[in-house]
Amino acid sequence: MLKTYLLLFYEFLKTGLFSVGGGYATLPFLFHMTEIYDWFTKEELTNMIAISNITPGPVGINMATYTGYTTAGILGSVLSTFAVVIGPFILALIVIYFLNKFREAKLVKFIFKGLRPTSCALLSFVAIQLIIQDVFNDAKLNNLIQSFNLKAFLLLIVLFVLYKYLKSNPSLIILAGAILGFVFNLF
Repeated sequence: MLKTYLLLFYEFLKTGLFSVGGGYATLPFLFHMTEIYDWFTKEELTNMIAISNITPGPVGINMATYTGYTTAGILGSVLSTFAVVIGPFILALIVIYFLNKFREAKLVKFIFKGLRPTSCALLSFVAIQLIIQDVFNDAKLNNLIQSFNLKAFLLLIVLFVLYKYLKSNPSLIILAGAILGFVFNLF
């Protein structure tokens, strides 16, 4: 069990330090964890994302807490949460100190110009993977037509339109998704 605690701490320390772009930037790291550990599956990760979105607090911290708890109980939860927070906290203190001194430096500007698209690329990859997993029920897409989940695709489109064009509150979108998911699966 000690090995699991140490691995949780290490993985979430690394996740916290390199998740540039906010809580959703933790998703590529969590996605990678599904491939190297048996802590949770990709399907469970989708559920974790949904649960982390409906619970109060930052998504990245909620995901760490949830993963730690399901993997190693309360102590795993505390270690994962602490690990995902402590690295960025210390890093933020250091960056704030140096950023004030070197705010106009070209190197600093170039670094931030590189970090933003990197975060977008990682988030896009995970988003596409989650869409494939939810809409197609088969990550390898061997049999595209048979594996296509029309209900999930319709729900994705309806919620996208609600959020994008009606400028709906994210909480209402989550509630609508839960209700529509329930209704769609009745039929």
